[in-house]
Amino acid sequence: MKRIVKYGLLTLAGLLIGFPLGYWHGQRTVGEGGKIFSQTLALSEYETLADLQYKQADPVHGTEAQLDLLNFMRQLQATQEIALPRSLDYDQARVLMHLALLEEQAGYSEGFQRYLHQAQESLNHSDHRWYSEKQMRKFIAQSDTRSQY
Repeated sequence: MKRIVKYGLLTLAGLLIGFPLGYWHGQRTVGEGGKIFSQTLALSEYETLADLQYKQADPVHGTEAQLDLLNFMRQLQATQEIALPRSLDYDQARVLMHLALLEEQAGYSEGFQRYLHQAQESLNHSDHRWYSEKQMRKFIAQSDTRSQY
């Protein structure tokens, strides 16, 4: 009988310690994964739509789509803790370069320079290095090539 009580108490102690620790560890691992997944999914779906409009629509609608996407990214940053901040910086740089190229096509050099500078700052924020205009053009060309697949 003593043995049963002893093992019963050990089991109870194990459960009382194990459940809270398991819950805490699960929140740190599974909870973080869910947060990354939900942010990535929401952003990727919005990016797909905006990229389609950028590539297929006229420049005015392409610009509106990119500005809406940029606004969504900034709202996401303002309201949530970003799970993958470096990835978001790259995505913002890509959107800003699209806007810069649209401004360049329209003949607005001031708008081009403004968006180019913002894109450079976004990449500088994630990589801690400054990219030239030539490097930024190469970055967007590679990015657009990858996103076609």
